[in-house]
Amino acid sequence: MKNIINLVKFSFFFGALLTIVSCNNEPSVSDISRITYFPTFAYEGGNSALIPCSSDFEIPPVTATEGGSALTVSVEVEGIQGSVPSVDINKPDIYVETSSAVNADGFAGNVVRNFWVACTGDMVTSIEGLYSATVVRNGAVNPQYFDMEYILIRKKPGGAANEYELSDAIGGYYDIGRAYGAGYRAINMIVTANDIPGNSFSFSAPVPVGAFGGALTMQSFSVDPATKTINFVSDWDAGFNFVVTLTQVAL
Repeated sequence: MKNIINLVKFSFFFGALLTIVSCNNEPSVSDISRITYFPTFAYEGGNSALIPCSSDFEIPPVTATEGGSALTVSVEVEGIQGSVPSVDINKPDIYVETSSAVNADGFAGNVVRNFWVACTGDMVTSIEGLYSATVVRNGAVNPQYFDMEYILIRKKPGGAANEYELSDAIGGYYDIGRAYGAGYRAINMIVTANDIPGNSFSFSAPVPVGAFGGALTMQSFSVDPATKTINFVSDWDAGFNFVVTLTQVAL
């Protein structure tokens, strides 16, 4: 009986010793605890701007800090056709600028700004401009697709003087109206203005509707200089017809 009691005492002592040793091996919280500061961004103006082409507008730079110390900012810019070097106010485009920074602990942050750069035509000699869009698909009238902002018409880069490129040949129906994003624009549709006052236009080959694919054909296109509007109809082989009214925006 005495041996059993001694064994129990030894077991208790040994277990307590292990517990003490184990506790002493734990790192001190005070040795590993510290504050991390996430990147803080600063810039003038808002997150978007409508910019007349070739104006004296300057893109405000973005700076980033971590607890008051400056961080390196990396900038990526996307246009209608993909990645571009920077926002260029001499080149009409829909620019999406993403400025990013990473703090000392590897935590990243970013700020996204949108810049619409557009030249504004007189609707007689040029149809360039930034437009709001109202779209009726397959005859269905829905306020969700009214006055969507924005569609850009620009001179085709590297094209003839009378060739124009639409940022979305379905008027932003999926990109803006349904908020699917730029990947669902019908880009690359080229409209050739043979005679703007006479409403004589010709069109490029069918284009896909972004990630949906298929073939979208421009069927008609007309301009009303008095109301600063453009009406066009495009037809998608997925079984959808788009009647689009564009209203030019004053910049």
